Amino acid sequence: MNWIEQISRRAAVKSIAGGATAVVAASPVRHLDASAPKLGSDQDFRLAGAMNIVEEDHFGIINGLLSTGVNYLHVGCLGGLYAPPYASSNFRCELRLFGERIPTREYTWWPIEVREKGTIQDIEVSAEAVLAAGARAQILCVRLRNGSPLKRTVPVQLDVTGSLEYVKEWHFERPNTTKQATVAESQERRVIFSNHAGAIVLGSDTGGFEWEPWSSHWVAKLPLVPGETRTIHFVATVGDRATSEQMCSRILADPAEAVAGTRRAFAEQIKDLFSKVPALDAADQGLVAFYNRSLLHLLLNQWRVADFALNPYYSTGGIKGGCVGSYLWDYAGPFKLLPLYDPGAVRAHIKAFLRGDITKHNAINPVDGQVVGSWYPVNQEKIILSIYHYVVHTGDVAFLRDTVAGKTILDWAVYHATYKDDLGKPAALVDYGKGNNHLELRRQYRYDNYLPDLNGRRYNSYMLAWRLTGITGNRLDYLRERALALKPLLKSELWSPQHRWFYFRFDNGVKDLRYTVQMFKMINSGVLDREQQQGLISHLNTEEFLSDYGLHSMSKKDPAYDQVDIDNGGGGNYVAFTPRIAELLYEAGYAAEAADLLRRSLWWGWRVPYWSDSFVANQVEYRHDTPLQNAFDATVGAQCIIFGMFGVRVEPSGEIVVDPRPPGFSPEMRLTGLRIRGVAADISAGPDRYEVIWNGNSVTSQIGVPVRIPPQRLS
Repeated sequence: MNWIEQISRRAAVKSIAGGATAVVAASPVRHLDASAPKLGSDQDFRLAGAMNIVEEDHFGIINGLLSTGVNYLHVGCLGGLYAPPYASSNFRCELRLFGERIPTREYTWWPIEVREKGTIQDIEVSAEAVLAAGARAQILCVRLRNGSPLKRTVPVQLDVTGSLEYVKEWHFERPNTTKQATVAESQERRVIFSNHAGAIVLGSDTGGFEWEPWSSHWVAKLPLVPGETRTIHFVATVGDRATSEQMCSRILADPAEAVAGTRRAFAEQIKDLFSKVPALDAADQGLVAFYNRSLLHLLLNQWRVADFALNPYYSTGGIKGGCVGSYLWDYAGPFKLLPLYDPGAVRAHIKAFLRGDITKHNAINPVDGQVVGSWYPVNQEKIILSIYHYVVHTGDVAFLRDTVAGKTILDWAVYHATYKDDLGKPAALVDYGKGNNHLELRRQYRYDNYLPDLNGRRYNSYMLAWRLTGITGNRLDYLRERALALKPLLKSELWSPQHRWFYFRFDNGVKDLRYTVQMFKMINSGVLDREQQQGLISHLNTEEFLSDYGLHSMSKKDPAYDQVDIDNGGGGNYVAFTPRIAELLYEAGYAAEAADLLRRSLWWGWRVPYWSDSFVANQVEYRHDTPLQNAFDATVGAQCIIFGMFGVRVEPSGEIVVDPRPPGFSPEMRLTGLRIRGVAADISAGPDRYEVIWNGNSVTSQIGVPVRIPPQRLS
């Protein structure tokens, strides 16, 4: 049992017993080995089943072409095939021995496979469900060992059924394909389920299986002498019939090598990931687990599908078919991190969003690339953040001159910064309407019209657009002037010194207070003065926004607080909110408050395989009532550590500032392999001092005294 398992089991026992000790305080602290920098491996991303709190309905694996559910309570049971644009929402493939499913004794998850073990009637069973690299194919490797002293004849059943549909539009929900039935056709060592959309081809490397059409069972009887082990490979492929049949035959020609090759390919993916983004080592191993689990979503949410309008394509989700669309509010979460990992995809996705109309829509449909869905009022901020940080982090100023839908990228940045602003009139607060489309609260409470957080965040959008115009040498100073004019308006019209909080105002002039976590997103934007910033931060306490296991999206004292409305209603918060707010706190100089937020959330790194839409703050739990179970902007956790905790900042000039603040719970930490703006750097920090090694140079400084790396010549 490793340290994470020990911590989790101890914490679970305390929780069941009613103890008050929080998981957040349990991570062991160790000294770093300066001679052995930590590099990432596939072991950093596995999860032992004993740790997992994700229910079967939300549990799956994914390989960039296919996602399937793994029903881990029983060995060798799979559910759902989602290989966009193909889908079988009711696909079922269940292993049975002696007519029964085999209870799972233990299992381990990796992104592309799950390994399980169990026993039934003295037959030891292990199964490996693997998604073949580069294919819409799943491999189920089953090993049966006779643990009894007698010869046994084992009846083996594979219970298989499923519909199939070619899905052209992928929305927030999983596609439902149950009306598109298939017809089963039995051949030697394979069964083909087909309809007008294509085929699911099921094959095996073991003879003797017969198809029973009345039961949807593929059955055989296998003799096993005492101690004997038999291995059976089942392969299921999905897509157009010809391709699926060819792929099934190719894999079955050497299924063991297909499994081994898949694992090698995944190891190469990890190697490639850490050749582009830095690896973290820290005295607190919970912090490392949090960082790695966050980073993993760069792989989990990356599709490489020839049928898609963008390739690679980054979806909002994808596990078991939920949220394969790319929603701007989610996609633009890692606006600082993604340019380090995949700058080409950043350019392509920005252009795809701008090619549509994000004043009316918010998502990209993967198959045709059309922008769909309704307008979200955070759209404008999100696209500007993406454009600005791509340009600043890569130095690709020429991108601002690229043209999309009749405007340059720079023109679009200015357009969206000034959206809803009547430039012919004095600066004014914007009315965001009555749609309840920002917090989407579920009960009678509203947050509409003149919203302080969205109006305040306009300040940063103006300033970023202004800086972009300066980078191109044609600075539009009216953007800065609009920002500066907005700042006193926000205070005079909506700030309450008594409550140390902002009012929102209905269109009839009536003001009300809504203690939403969204307000903290104005921290360090420049729109707040010292009184306002400290006033907001004063509410980050256990009576209002904090609990043992995280940050609440609504103050516990607000009448709109709703425990079951996790993302914005109070029970917890949306997955990107905690690290984003922590990053802003670090930038504003509130390192202790930032570290406290992260410390409460470290359990995310070792209790779930991937991060869902939202996490609960007052218990170890995730949001169940959403198909968004692997959110792309879960990557904001790693972004916060790089750019917040390690204090990395790139100026428009190309100068890089490093100003790390090690948290009290992890007094030593190291970032290895940071590559940004022509700089390759390692940062090692202790309680009092830190060292930055970059491009062959070494600088040591005291904590609190920034190191500045001059602009580098870019090739």
